[in-house]
Amino acid sequence: MGWGPFLERWNAEWAAAPRTREEAEEDGEEGRLEEMVEAGLGFPPADEERITALERRLGATLPPSYRSFLAVSDGWRRAGSGVYLLGTSEGVHWHGDPFGFQEAYEKSLTSHSSAEAVLVAGMWSRALQLAVDSDMTDVLLDPGDVNAEGEWALYIYRGYSGEYPNRYESFGAFMREKYVEFHGDNGSDPGFVNDTTRALDASLERARLACLSGEDVDRQMETLAEAMRHARPRARKLYVQLTSMLGRNEYYRAEGRLEDPLVGQEFMPLAALEDARGGKDGDWFLRTLDEGDRAGGAALLERIRERGYVYESPGLFGEAVVAAREQARWGDTGGAWRTVEAALPDWEPYEDDHIAPIGLLADPILGPVVTPERGRRILSTPRGAGRSTGGDAGRPGRAGPSGPVKEKAPDGLAWLADPARQRHSYRFVLAEGIPPRELGERLGGEVLLPPHNQAETHPWRGIARDAPERVGLCGAKDGAESGPGWSFAFRDGTETFQPKRASPMGEKASRGGGRSVLVWCEIQGERSKTVPDTFHFSYSEDGRERYGFTARGGVTERRGEIPETLDPRLFFPEGTEGEHVGADESADEGEDRRVGERRMLTAVASAFGVSLPRFAIQHGRLHAVRTGPWTRPPGPGEQRLVFVRHRTPAPREEQ
Repeated sequence: MGWGPFLERWNAEWAAAPRTREEAEEDGEEGRLEEMVEAGLGFPPADEERITALERRLGATLPPSYRSFLAVSDGWRRAGSGVYLLGTSEGVHWHGDPFGFQEAYEKSLTSHSSAEAVLVAGMWSRALQLAVDSDMTDVLLDPGDVNAEGEWALYIYRGYSGEYPNRYESFGAFMREKYVEFHGDNGSDPGFVNDTTRALDASLERARLACLSGEDVDRQMETLAEAMRHARPRARKLYVQLTSMLGRNEYYRAEGRLEDPLVGQEFMPLAALEDARGGKDGDWFLRTLDEGDRAGGAALLERIRERGYVYESPGLFGEAVVAAREQARWGDTGGAWRTVEAALPDWEPYEDDHIAPIGLLADPILGPVVTPERGRRILSTPRGAGRSTGGDAGRPGRAGPSGPVKEKAPDGLAWLADPARQRHSYRFVLAEGIPPRELGERLGGEVLLPPHNQAETHPWRGIARDAPERVGLCGAKDGAESGPGWSFAFRDGTETFQPKRASPMGEKASRGGGRSVLVWCEIQGERSKTVPDTFHFSYSEDGRERYGFTARGGVTERRGEIPETLDPRLFFPEGTEGEHVGADESADEGEDRRVGERRMLTAVASAFGVSLPRFAIQHGRLHAVRTGPWTRPPGPGEQRLVFVRHRTPAPREEQ
């Protein structure tokens, strides 16, 4: 342990700490301050004879770290919260379990209890009590919990709170932690300055510069975490920027006004996002703001809730953010990320303690694009002041932290039949040569809604037929809204397909000489006697369906002259009513239900050169529209399809 230098440092720092004087004044002992400081926290060492006598009295050999501690100081004052005097050779004794804790703890054990729980339950009657004077706090060394070095585990139990005992590996580990706790209690005081704080601040500054240079993110996090445990100013501000980029939601109360861009553009939007995610009323968030900022804070919170917040950043990086948002809002999330990544070396911090563009995470469109893996890429790219040492690392196409950036192949359509989606339904219409906004208008959506993610458009949020469609681009060359290619309208979890009442959405999408493709698929996962599996495909030109088919319950209805490569007989064999779409006797159970679906989707993607952006649909946010109904109301003589959940009535009690 090196007890001598360690205890001397602790004692000297305590004596010089402004808080020591303040506590003496609060206790009415300011006249005794010099006497307290002179006495210090420690005591004269216990000689070998005294330590041996203690071991004879206890009938046990003391664990190494406690025994060596006594040889340097026979006890310690102020060993953490609520412990006023600890570990004197004359004061320690066997605990003896005076309150019968062991019986209570052992009664709570079950066959599933952990080994640690079993040890704690049996500790009370065998533990050594080190707390000589405390506020209802036990400091217990357990001879029944010994590690390879012969150290006894130490437990802290605070009787006034009734909490479960906290375990430390040894007496030495406990004292090191109490020293850190002492720094944590004093670290925010600007007058608390000593060799330890200076060393921590120096390591913190080195970590800050290393972060900007993109060096070993995990190592810098460890350095900042240690400085944060000692309550060093700036440490948490820097640490939270790293953890936020890595996808760990941690709240940080930034000091300063909203007019400070680091506060208003970076930290506060994240805090507002956390408040909105929790479904809170905003009172707690607003109370953390300066009174003059509460109106602005309320407006920020409203923009976050309504998904109207727009992240801004200065310089070339800010220009790239604007361009990336346009790409991501129409589905080109891969292109958006590449745009952001290419501009990272040009990112400009607002001040020295700004080390990452964390406000980007609060942007409703770009936030989902920055996955934890991409966040690590950002942190590994030299930026700001780190560019002078990082060179061109991180620029796409050049050697960076993860090597050259490669263009990703189109996602296609087959991912919609992913094996993880055992039971699923979806529908989409693709239209060639028109932007997503116009496609939404053709389908009946007059208003372009704010960006929605998958959950926000799922029918569990309301009636299935009223859920909006998300729109975007697929197959565009440059990701621009007005660029050539195909647009899509997609929705997951649709209402049940009804063949004779399906609205002509494909025909609407192809008006004016265009082309459109429509797919509506329902896979039940288990054999359903109520709703058969369905795969509906339609191809339209200039407002008219040219060909298509509906495979439903083992029966296929064909329409028009279907090209050979899209012939449903290649994908959906005819069978008896109730069989699943695409059954394949050679496939594994569970997989056969999606074989035909997957092959058909692959054929459609190949035939028309189309692709739906998987990440954007599953994880991103896209603009949405409320279209007209995809299933028309029943006409004269037609029946409405209604599902009734039957329950077996409970037997009536005999009177």
